[in-house]
Amino acid sequence: MIPKRIALVGPVASGKSTLAANITAHTGLPHLDLDELFWGPNWTPVDTPVFHTRVRDALAADAWIADGNYGGEAAEILLARAELAVWLDLPLRICLPRLIRRSLQRAASRQELFAGNRESFRHLLTRDSILRWGPAHHHRHRRRWATCLNPGRADGLPVVRLDHPVAVAVRLQSLGLLAPKEA
Repeated sequence: MIPKRIALVGPVASGKSTLAANITAHTGLPHLDLDELFWGPNWTPVDTPVFHTRVRDALAADAWIADGNYGGEAAEILLARAELAVWLDLPLRICLPRLIRRSLQRAASRQELFAGNRESFRHLLTRDSILRWGPAHHHRHRRRWATCLNPGRADGLPVVRLDHPVAVAVRLQSLGLLAPKEA
């Protein structure tokens, strides 16, 4: 049986949103990107209580796949409601080239992301750039998820930890979350 509430977590550029979209396409589960709840216009985060209320309200639904990399109360709410956690625990050597490629593509295309925000080449050169933030926080986030998603969780939440890109599709296909590979 396919879980109806799936938490998809991992570091920046580990493939969370792409994977969530693929799982949605196969299962029909609604996709919830936590970044859409966090960001306001001009890359301004919403107030923390507002964010937590948004997360709580969105995750009150009966079915979803929610992706994000938020800790604290947002992570607690997410994991408390989830029936399965999928942790993309990919190393920085995999995520960093993805982050650079993705950010440059988004800046070049002026793709709208959250609350009308767009990455720009100018923004990518600032000290607040995702190109600096992602790598600087990568190992801290991996440690946080290792603690939050340890195998001895008291609540018994099943956790699928994926630490290599090749393992992702194979493991999730075996769980019925992705379509089987065509021959």
